[in-house]
Amino acid sequence: MVDVFDEVEEELRKERYMQLLRTWGPWVAGAAVLVIAGVAGHEGWRAWQANQAAEASTQFAEARELELAGNTEAARAAYDALVQEGPRGYATLALLHQAALASEAGEAEEAARLYEQAAQRSPVALIRDLARYQAALSGFDTLSSDDLRLRLDPLITGGSSFALLARELVGAAALRDERWEEARRQYEFIQLSIDASEGLRLRARDALSVIAQSAPPEIAEEVLPEPEAMPDAPAIAADEAPILPEEDSGQ
Repeated sequence: MVDVFDEVEEELRKERYMQLLRTWGPWVAGAAVLVIAGVAGHEGWRAWQANQAAEASTQFAEARELELAGNTEAARAAYDALVQEGPRGYATLALLHQAALASEAGEAEEAARLYEQAAQRSPVALIRDLARYQAALSGFDTLSSDDLRLRLDPLITGGSSFALLARELVGAAALRDERWEEARRQYEFIQLSIDASEGLRLRARDALSVIAQSAPPEIAEEVLPEPEAMPDAPAIAADEAPILPEEDSGQ
């Protein structure tokens, strides 16, 4: 009877983690909008150089107003016009907004397709990486862990700003498919990375806890234990404190 309860608890823990990942995904999309807004000026300047900025800027602003007003179909049509006729920078922004609308509507496959198009269209490396990551995230429920790894490997090995997030997504797919060794490897890398955010480390820790309880013994035993709190440093007497050199104010 105890084993039954343990199995149920393990399944619930795993499901909670996967639900957390699905819940967290839209926040990445929200962050993506901020990134998009940050590069809009740069993209607008490139478009202006091509003598198309004024018209494209007006079209984009009108499409955005329709989106914010909740007129989704009209916004999609306006964005599509930019995709078809606008300069490269504004076309990329339009594709990203179309993909976000498709994702909000539950059209995961369409969202993934649009993000892939944006990745191919964008002249900016950061936006390309963002679009590739979002495409993989949109296709998470339908892609195998091998497919996800293949799509995200350029981000992981290429020094992208999205490398750790890509690793987490690969680890989550491996966890979903019960590929314990691959999942453990990805999450341990994240947990030990000095570049990982606190939230990312916490999610990695929770995933490793699932692996430790659900994986076969030979895999579970290799999971790194949670780091212990550092002991308090002993007090240093005033006469024992090291004398530090004074900073050169001229530097």
